[in-house]
Amino acid sequence: MNSKERVLTALNHKQPDRVPLDGYFRQDVWAKLENHFKTNDAEEIMEKLGLDIRYSLLEPGASFAERTTPSPVEIPEIGMGQKNLVFLRDNGWMEDEYGICRVPIASGLYWRYIYHPLAEAGIEEVRNYRFPDPTQPERYLGVRSDVSRWGKSHFTIIEVRNIFKQSWELRGFERYMMDLSLEPKLVETLADLALEHLIEQSKQLIRYGIDMIMITGDIAMQENMMLSPSLWRKYFKSRLKTWLEEVRREGNVYFMFHSDGNMEPVFNDLVEIGFDAVTPIQPECMDVEEIKRCYGSQVSLHGSISCQETLPYGTPDDVASEVRRRISCCGRDGGLILSPSNTIQPDVPLENILALYNTAKKTTKL
Repeated sequence: MNSKERVLTALNHKQPDRVPLDGYFRQDVWAKLENHFKTNDAEEIMEKLGLDIRYSLLEPGASFAERTTPSPVEIPEIGMGQKNLVFLRDNGWMEDEYGICRVPIASGLYWRYIYHPLAEAGIEEVRNYRFPDPTQPERYLGVRSDVSRWGKSHFTIIEVRNIFKQSWELRGFERYMMDLSLEPKLVETLADLALEHLIEQSKQLIRYGIDMIMITGDIAMQENMMLSPSLWRKYFKSRLKTWLEEVRREGNVYFMFHSDGNMEPVFNDLVEIGFDAVTPIQPECMDVEEIKRCYGSQVSLHGSISCQETLPYGTPDDVASEVRRRISCCGRDGGLILSPSNTIQPDVPLENILALYNTAKKTTKL
């Protein structure tokens, strides 16, 4: 099997030749891999690791791109598109196309939000907010190129914010969490505007041939959800279902839902909505084997290898043992794409990264 066939087989709950592999890496971690493999060719490194999935990015519209510059700090997703474009304000704030501003934290390793354009808005101002036009073809130039390059050999994924995250980024997290109880009409108005924007964006993506849309944005924390399951169902469940149904009328595409943390209280809801896969199934937050037992015939699992314990603090043998357990438990009859349960951090030894992927590639018998 080539990589795309392997992923498709697993997603369709059939047995591939080996478990499909994926992974996310910080740039400083990636530099370790470049040094180890003695190459800076990203494709060569991904092939050596056995990664079966390739990720694409949306680009900003031309009018925004014309007044921007690549981010002066090398922090992923502080800006937009392949070049990490930002509009650099005079005060140093880095603004994206939605009007949201970020700044680097003191360590320079990550960023934080500093401005939300709808933070003080009333419902009429929310109604008048204009999302960036998702129909502009320049937004999809990278997607078109990536699908042309990888579409036959590898499975292609693009990440899109969920309605919850799209809304609170515009409003501000604390304010929005209060809105959920105090301003239901404002929440619903913003959710409907975000949904309209995201549906059109998704329709454009499948016209360019993307295989899977990953709907991202955490709804859970280590032990509990960020909001009650009843509030999540009230505002987001039916809208997510509408999103998937509307886009699938346009053409065939897979959908994956992403949230860190313990989202078990709404896991069955995600299955009912129609997601093909859920990620990252953090083993510190949920019982991976129980999730597989309850839902494994209905939805595929992506992730599941501990980024909080085994990868940073275990030995290579510990990592290999967890990989074999996960494949044995969750990989039977497909339905598993193995990956670290979050972006691999600098505290993970190189030997443990190699143990993960080398063990998975060799484990073909379940």
